[in-house]
Amino acid sequence: MLMLKLNAKKIRLHKYFFVVLLLLTACKTNVVVTESSDTPFSVEKLLILPVRDMSAVYGASESIRCPVCGSVVMTGEVAEGATEFMSDSLYSALKSKGDFELVSPGQARGILSKLLSGDAGTLSERALLVEAGQALNADAVLAGYIFRFRERIGTRYAAKSPASVAFDIHLIRVADGRVLWSGQFNETQKALSENFLHLETFLKRKASWVTAREMAQAGLEDILQSLSGFGVRNENP
Repeated sequence: MLMLKLNAKKIRLHKYFFVVLLLLTACKTNVVVTESSDTPFSVEKLLILPVRDMSAVYGASESIRCPVCGSVVMTGEVAEGATEFMSDSLYSALKSKGDFELVSPGQARGILSKLLSGDAGTLSERALLVEAGQALNADAVLAGYIFRFRERIGTRYAAKSPASVAFDIHLIRVADGRVLWSGQFNETQKALSENFLHLETFLKRKASWVTAREMAQAGLEDILQSLSGFGVRNENP
């Protein structure tokens, strides 16, 4: 009888750990990373373009396609300073990794303005990115797009409206305009009672309601983990 009770307890424990494991492995649905099936390509010089606010172009609450990959995303409110924050965060994160020779968003702005004022103003988005990369002798271009960047309303422990962020980042080879890598982030924070699949994220955030900047920063860190594999310095330490 004692053995049967112990076995029943073990079964309950195994079921408990299985459920927890399932929750932990299923909570990363807000991050999607895709890589090209093309032959491996190493990037030495990388141009980081200023992140663009797509809500400013198409308006809020619109279902639009990403100008690079074509994925459909719903736009929303984009807080003031969000594009500058994302551009700076992207550049700082990659600079700290040391995998690439970087050309900053600030250096790219002048080139983009010059291109848009000339004949390049009629080019497609991807062709324009390639032109900018060629102008600065880059191997690849990293282009980012914000679709939604809504700030939390309320306090860290009692939010009336949660933070909501959606952005895409794409690595484009200058030689032929091919998309080598894409990272997508799309999340609106929910209480754990609404979605138990976000248990790991909930625990990481210490049961608090985060700001849009904190959410975007965490999403950016998750996405960029796989980008290091393209760096020449990463291959030749």
